[in-house]
Amino acid sequence: MGNTMVQPGERLKSLRENRKVNLRELADKIQTNYTALNKIENGLQRLDMDTLVKLVDYFGVPADYFINPTLKLEDLNVMNFVNENLAQAFGRILNEYLIEKNNSFKNNELGRFVRNELVEILNETMSLDENKYYVSGSVGQGVWATIPWLCCFDRSVTTSATNGYYLVYLFKEDMSGFYLSLNQGYTYFRDKYGAKEGRHKVSHTATLIRNMIEVPEEYELSSINLGSMRDLAVGYEKGHIYGKYYDASNMPSERQLISDFRVLLEAYQKIVTFMNGRSVKEFNDYLLLQDDLEFLETDEERYQEMANEITSNKLIPLFEIPEEPRPPKDTVVDESGKERYPRSAKEAADALIRERYKCEVDPHHETFTSKATKHQFVEAHHFVGISQYKKFPEVDLDRAANIVSLCPNCHRKIHHGTDLEKLSMIETLYEKIENRLNQVGIDVTMTQLKEFYGISLRK
Repeated sequence: MGNTMVQPGERLKSLRENRKVNLRELADKIQTNYTALNKIENGLQRLDMDTLVKLVDYFGVPADYFINPTLKLEDLNVMNFVNENLAQAFGRILNEYLIEKNNSFKNNELGRFVRNELVEILNETMSLDENKYYVSGSVGQGVWATIPWLCCFDRSVTTSATNGYYLVYLFKEDMSGFYLSLNQGYTYFRDKYGAKEGRHKVSHTATLIRNMIEVPEEYELSSINLGSMRDLAVGYEKGHIYGKYYDASNMPSERQLISDFRVLLEAYQKIVTFMNGRSVKEFNDYLLLQDDLEFLETDEERYQEMANEITSNKLIPLFEIPEEPRPPKDTVVDESGKERYPRSAKEAADALIRERYKCEVDPHHETFTSKATKHQFVEAHHFVGISQYKKFPEVDLDRAANIVSLCPNCHRKIHHGTDLEKLSMIETLYEKIENRLNQVGIDVTMTQLKEFYGISLRK
């Protein structure tokens, strides 16, 4: 007798602890007597049929789970025994949202359902660790939203749909269906770049992310259509990375919803891994470097190629280069977590054009004709190295005035030559460009330059 009574109690306790709900909370939720439930869990009272029905409905498990010792908790979510709570909840939104939009927003029952009960349903259905994930539902703030949503955020990345990366259910404006979308906050890009350019940037970031992570083919939906021209709706569409569409006329099973969510949650975690502890701003700035025609020191070859390509395509007209100081740029955090100062290929192109593709050490140095520019091939070199940016905290070192045009031989010599060879080049260049450095606020001495270039000779 003891064994038959203990078995359901052990199963009840396992389910309750898995859902992270205490016994008194559970009693309130299923509207049963706490003392009786406590006795059932501790094997002191039989599990009656009325309580069994309530537990099956709340936990979404088959009744057989409480008496069949071969059924394991970890197997239940992949079986089709889970109740239809999540699918029913989505169906309710699809069926009721357009009707409720004509009613008062304040204290609306459907709004309350999305913000509270739907959040709890997703947390419980997917067995989400609430210390790691934050789930939030929205039907708007003060007024009905065009696109209601239910978001799952990794707390280490963001807890807001306006910023960062997240997994979200997005409902079409006409409620004909909804998407599960691995998405990103458009508002961040709009505020930084403006509406038009922000849309391009968030879309390009989505493309870059797709190139970084893979998902099964059925989730490679690369565009979504929410059926709205509203700014935020278009932002969701542009920010979409991967996902899946569900038509209201062919609703998925609970099992399918769970499976899809888990696949895309795994893809979400791959993004978190790539972020490697960087903030959303740091990660996005790093991803968009080359889109902004900027490069880190670790990408020297591409930097030189782009500088020459810009001049050949005449993306920068020949104009008088500004000669006033400007404040330093924000640094960019690379994949290893190291701060680096970005270099603009546009500034480098200005320097090459300024010197008419000749070497500033000696304009008579000959190299070869560049296929890109149809001019003599030269390379851009920061005279005061970009790596010294911390020693010049008030000014930007990435200026055309600080970039010298060098033939490939001189460029390598200034980095790898003997101290005597490097010193001779630096003295020649310093005499030539000191005034233009001063005009952009870069005040540097020969003593500093010898230190920067690792020259130990004394003169």
